[in-house]
Amino acid sequence: MDPLTIGMFAVLVLMVVFMFRNNRKQKEAREKLQASIVKGASVMTTSGIYGKISSLDIDANEVVIETTPGTKIRFHLQAVSTIVDKDESAKSEAKKPVSQTASKPAAAKSSAASK
Repeated sequence: MDPLTIGMFAVLVLMVVFMFRNNRKQKEAREKLQASIVKGASVMTTSGIYGKISSLDIDANEVVIETTPGTKIRFHLQAVSTIVDKDESAKSEAKKPVSQTASKPAAAKSSAASK
């Protein structure tokens, strides 16, 4: 066998090893997330909806999330993508929103000023 063929086989073996390793890590992360889902936790779904878990049915793989007071949405348990930490939400609330006047284009400001 020539060195090129041996190199190609070595690269193929490395790719397979890394694929299995990545799949195992993702599976462990999913299992850890599923184990940490409890009633009352603040979560974000895969579609980007934030809310608190109001009920959880592990046997039926369903979770009911309250997005706003009185609004409840039923999801499949795998639709929960992350559990939102209270520290993260406090940091995001502390950020001030950008004022609307700062986002106007310069041309719009100059035309308004010239009138």
